[in-house]
Amino acid sequence: MTGAQTRDEEQEQEHHYLSETLNLLSKERERLTADIDTAAGDIDARKKHLWDNLRDMDFAEKANYRGEVDLSIKLTEHAEMLHKRVERLLLSPYFGRVDFHTDGESEAATHYIGVHNFSHPETQQIVIHDWRAPVSSLFYDYETGRAAHETPKGTAHGDITRKRQYKISGGRLEYMFDSALNIGDEILQRELGESADDRMRNIVATIQREQNAVIRNDTADVLILQGVAGSGKTSIALHRVAFLLYRFKDTLSSDNVMILSPNKVFGDYIADVLPELGEERVAEIDFDRIASRFLDKVTGHETFGEQVVTLLDRVDDAAAERMRFKATPEFVTRLDEWIASLADEFTSAEIAQRTKRLSADWVADAFEDARAMPIFTRLEHVADTAVHVLKNEVRDRGGTWSAADTNGVRKQVRAMLPYKDAFAVYRTFYSSDEWQDMFRPLGKKKIEYSDVFPLIYTMLRTSRQETFGHIRHLLVDEMQDYTAVQYAVLRELFSCQMTILGDSNQSVNPFSSSSPATIHDIFPDADRLELCKSYRSTAEITEFAQNISRNDKLVPIERHGPPPRVVACADQQAEVLDLVDRHSRSDHRSLGIICKTVAQAAAVHRAVTAAGVEATLLDYDSTAFGSGIIITSAHISKGLEFDHVVVPGADDENYVSEMDKCMLYIACTRAMHELHVIHEGPPSRFLSFAADSGTAVVTQAAPR
Repeated sequence: MTGAQTRDEEQEQEHHYLSETLNLLSKERERLTADIDTAAGDIDARKKHLWDNLRDMDFAEKANYRGEVDLSIKLTEHAEMLHKRVERLLLSPYFGRVDFHTDGESEAATHYIGVHNFSHPETQQIVIHDWRAPVSSLFYDYETGRAAHETPKGTAHGDITRKRQYKISGGRLEYMFDSALNIGDEILQRELGESADDRMRNIVATIQREQNAVIRNDTADVLILQGVAGSGKTSIALHRVAFLLYRFKDTLSSDNVMILSPNKVFGDYIADVLPELGEERVAEIDFDRIASRFLDKVTGHETFGEQVVTLLDRVDDAAAERMRFKATPEFVTRLDEWIASLADEFTSAEIAQRTKRLSADWVADAFEDARAMPIFTRLEHVADTAVHVLKNEVRDRGGTWSAADTNGVRKQVRAMLPYKDAFAVYRTFYSSDEWQDMFRPLGKKKIEYSDVFPLIYTMLRTSRQETFGHIRHLLVDEMQDYTAVQYAVLRELFSCQMTILGDSNQSVNPFSSSSPATIHDIFPDADRLELCKSYRSTAEITEFAQNISRNDKLVPIERHGPPPRVVACADQQAEVLDLVDRHSRSDHRSLGIICKTVAQAAAVHRAVTAAGVEATLLDYDSTAFGSGIIITSAHISKGLEFDHVVVPGADDENYVSEMDKCMLYIACTRAMHELHVIHEGPPSRFLSFAADSGTAVVTQAAPR
């Protein structure tokens, strides 16, 4: 038998297995559909019976009937969830196969791997393994040869005799090939070469070994993940959440998970990943919403976006120094020490109300008994205890106690500490000659963004506040943009496991950015992992971005495309429209026009739409990502990716500071396949490499 014949026979067998699997899935879909329809009719009938006979039923009968209805609803919801999974598997049942010969067994067992688990309805034999199952680690972590995986009976050792990868779309096998190595380059190159979607996709078919190590880490209470631009860190973090939901399904649910996103646009962009993996969407929050929750009734405050806009317009050296001062772990330590010292400023005094008195010694003892509480909570405890004692004494003698008496006691206790609230405590923190220039309000009723989370931290440490106690896992994205005190706030609000990820090379505010080491100071027991391989951009685009901001740890994927273009032009608007037209005639779907600021993006958006081009502007008020042509700022584009990227305004007057360089780097690293950088005046100094870079960059005026 020839090799070609053998391959043909193998393909026939694979088509036969796919056909059988699709047939089983179709039958299961039909069964689930019938079960759902029957259950829906049963629920309606039960509700009607309950309503018609409500008056004749006693309490126990009503409760029992309602319980049966609730159970039927839950069973129906479960069937609907299974139906969705089967629908998904019908489109693409599996993407991988691994044949594993366990030591001591006569033959190798074949395992097909897909997004969800599926068992034969009659035999209960597993037809498709969930990508998160222990046996699936064979596919991600090993080459052919010796391997091992966990089973209910312990670790199974043996040999991988075959690894095969598939592309199945719409229930049709597009291609397959054997891969001796870990998730072969061929399918990875095909996947990376495809057009960008409107949303972040799951990557279960192309998870790499180093990424799998992050995903399947189920022991770290806090995991700090540093990943270079395009390393897939956000997607990997979401897949880790999906894995943990699978691994700990008895104790962890989607209701217990929260994502802290940089903005609502990004939250919308990643919203479909977990549902694609068979999990429910999880709650989302951002630091601006946390700030509003605590400060809206306390003081006005600058947002992070407003801070970035101000810095991009003009860097105030004094403001930059204040940001640096409040961004370090040492600042958190100083603030902690100051808050701890407040107890020393408490002066116990006699409490007198309605001819009754409690001595200063009694007050001091009550204050000491509450030493484990935050300072303002201690005062409340002293006041509550004093009210209780005095009220009982008054009533025992036949007197009356009023709300005014309670308020009188509370007022006396509050006067024993020279601060009325956390804001007063925070302002006084800067009263020393050394630090007095470090607090500069923006007005009578507004504080700088650099003061927002130090103030919130002071509030959390001086009185009991409502926290997110129901959250058991928090995912924090863009970690480099948050200061040490913001992490201290998270530590107070979320007493749970965390996945913290970002790229220190992509900070939008270099005056207050955090490195993994800074974050580790706040979470000293955290595990730290690093992803260095970049998959998003072609090698040419990656090298271009590296010339702007070098990261020696970055390893580009060997995927090639046209070199980036640095375009010197006399009419930037005409050049942008020309590139929009070129994009519309290409096979790619998404185009990002990324400016330095939101104001510049808005101006480009007006010009483009005036020319009849349909485009979406993303600014700080945007809540959804959109599709097609997106115009936005570098700050808002973080975490997003596009087939083609146009960076207008790359002049030396526009991109000049270190912060500007960060923005230019972020903008360029959003591009997957093509990058066009445009300037009218002299090019930015950060593009000076272009003239001497040979064929890596084309510098020319666009033809008209």
